[in-house]
Amino acid sequence: MQRARSLHASQPAVSQQIRLLEEDLGVPIFLRARNRLTGLTEKGEAIVTSAQNVLGEIANLESAAERPSEASFAQIRVVSTHPQARYGLPRAVRQFKVTCPGVDVHISTKNDEKLWQLVQNGHVDLAVTTDTYGVSSDLLVLPCYPMKRSLIARKGHPLLQKRSLTLQEIAEHPLVGFDERSNGRRHLMRAFRGAGLTPTIGVTGADEDVIKGCVEEGLGVAILASIVYDPQRDPGLGAVDVTTLLEPSVTSIVVRRNVSGLNHIALFIEAFAPNWTREALLRAANE
Repeated sequence: MQRARSLHASQPAVSQQIRLLEEDLGVPIFLRARNRLTGLTEKGEAIVTSAQNVLGEIANLESAAERPSEASFAQIRVVSTHPQARYGLPRAVRQFKVTCPGVDVHISTKNDEKLWQLVQNGHVDLAVTTDTYGVSSDLLVLPCYPMKRSLIARKGHPLLQKRSLTLQEIAEHPLVGFDERSNGRRHLMRAFRGAGLTPTIGVTGADEDVIKGCVEEGLGVAILASIVYDPQRDPGLGAVDVTTLLEPSVTSIVVRRNVSGLNHIALFIEAFAPNWTREALLRAANE
């Protein structure tokens, strides 16, 4: 229904157009269950990829000719967790828009699920995630940079006076954290349990911004991705790097293997992670 509204058409009209397209092409594009579309077929993925490539090149041609576009000819759908969506991706989008102003970018956030599965079933074009365990072989994992983590505390907190911290020292103070069902909470508690510690988490928040707000009110300290803290943006907070106290993880992009043939998506990846040039993507896809 959401797709129908975005196309200014009714749901039956959209469904009919999909059926007509599948009849014309002679292959099913979508997987179905109880009259609902649940994902793309293997051929459907190839068709969608080809269509996106064509639309992306049209947008790039219009941009190169500096002709105003009445409509967006292509879209990049990105999914990530809240920290990347709020603090990492906007900078990449700004840089990407300089090169491809005619391509729309849609950023969505998901927590505590394997984001790469959304790429595999065609719901998004790429995922920015630290969880790449079990990624299907038809997808490409592009490591970007190690995830750094910091202890965040209210200005003047005694822990901020230390140049390095231990889990023991942190556990002596109340924590502000994520819900106990979240991956972030489980990873954090695994580190404390490994050191024989049980910290007190008296306040939980839905995302990093909520948690930072609670920390600034003096409700506890938090361990968060370092990307969420900026001394100019967060003048009431301070931070100490604690990356070495926790399990290492790497921020990666997950895309389909044929991404090197999609110019607009390849350019977006390079805007987010400059080390992943078109040539590097091509090499990785062929490995």
